This record gives sequence, structure tokens and C-alpha cells, in this order.
Amino acid sequence: MRGTWVLVLTLSACATTLPPPQAAGLVPDAGGLQPAGTNLRIDFSRAEAGAIDTVSRILGAHPSEVVDQAECGAGPVRAVRWQTGLALNFQDGDFAGWVVDAPGLIVAGGYQVGMPAPDLALHQTSLGREFTTGGVYGLVNEAGNVAALWSGTTCFFR
Repeated sequence: MRGTWVLVLTLSACATTLPPPQAAGLVPDAGGLQPAGTNLRIDFSRAEAGAIDTVSRILGAHPSEVVDQAECGAGPVRAVRWQTGLALNFQDGDFAGWVVDAPGLIVAGGYQVGMPAPDLALHQTSLGREFTTGGVYGLVNEAGNVAALWSGTTCFFR
């Protein structure tokens, strides 16, 4: 019986050092979204209706907000947002980009909102201090933490 308790305590200690689970079952990356644990992809250029339906099924929720942004530098963008902090951007009916602005989703490379700024070169832009790695971009706030992550088409005013 004593050996069982040692095993339980050892496993408990190990569990605290593991990274947090992927909150939504999606891994945003430079080419779109990778549903966790599968070889399937939701790549940029996928039709809007199919992308929204698939992401809604994975997240177990419908979008919380849909905003048409007519005056973006890249042209009109429709932003579809879920409560998780994930927004998908669409142009001309096709999936064109994503933005994550809340903790919980871990994007390609292991980055997430709220973590300390990665050890990468930061560049000052009109948005603030930014970094880029492997086609994924990030914004670092004044406290030195990642405030937003994105890839593809966005509607940021610079």
C-alpha cells in the first residue's frame, strides 16, 4: 500500500509541471488552424461557412460576435469571434487569417497570450512592440507579456 501512495504523490508532482491543456482543441499556425490530435487542417482559403462550422463544432459553441470591417488596409474583412479569444478573419468569403487575444489557446511554437515575451527580437511599430517567428506574429504589452498573436490577414490600423 505504501508504494501506491508514493506513486500517486509522484504523479501528482509531475502533473504540476506539465503545460496547460489546449483549451479549444485547436492550434493556430502560419497556415491556418490544426485541430489537436488529428492530421486534418483548416487552412487559409477555406470557405467561410465550412471554417465557421468546423471551428464551432470543435469549440462546442457558436461565434459570440461577427463584425464586418469595411475599411481595412487589406480590403474588407469579416471577423468572426468566439468567447475563447479566437477570431477568424475572412475576405471575399474565404478564411484569410486569425487573431488570438485571450489566454488559453496555445499557438504553433508554444506561444500564448499572457506568457512573458519570448526571447526573440522585438520591433517597435505603431501597434507597439512586435515579434515574428515562423509566420506567427505577436504583440507585447508594457508589462512584457504577450498581448495578442496572429497570422494571415488582419485589420490592424498602423
